[in-house]
Amino acid sequence: MTLFSESGGITRRQFFKGSGILLVSAVITGIFAKIGFDASAASDEYINKRIAAMYTLDEKMTLRKSHLNPEIAQIYKDFLSPGEVKPLTEKSERLLHTKYGKDIPALIEELKKPHEPGAQPGAEHAA
Repeated sequence: MTLFSESGGITRRQFFKGSGILLVSAVITGIFAKIGFDASAASDEYINKRIAAMYTLDEKMTLRKSHLNPEIAQIYKDFLSPGEVKPLTEKSERLLHTKYGKDIPALIEELKKPHEPGAQPGAEHAA
């Protein structure tokens, strides 16, 4: 059985065949690496331009802080913190801030429940 036996070396034909496969693999890898680096550089350039544009737009806005916006202040006075403008209350945090990951299913279940008049949504979670 010559399949598992070691030979004295490789033939010239086997050497050229192996070298050719290695060369083609190296060229293809180099091409894909170059494409990847070009795409990454273009992506970084786009991100930097987008960041600069967002900062420029923000600097031009008259109302740059949401809690100083008169309409938002009225929402705080009427609903989120009755009678006063008090950002970062438990109610405003729960209603205005984005939920991610594992918090989403609990939020969906909370929103599906029927609301009782005068009851604070999420009060059962605080206890």
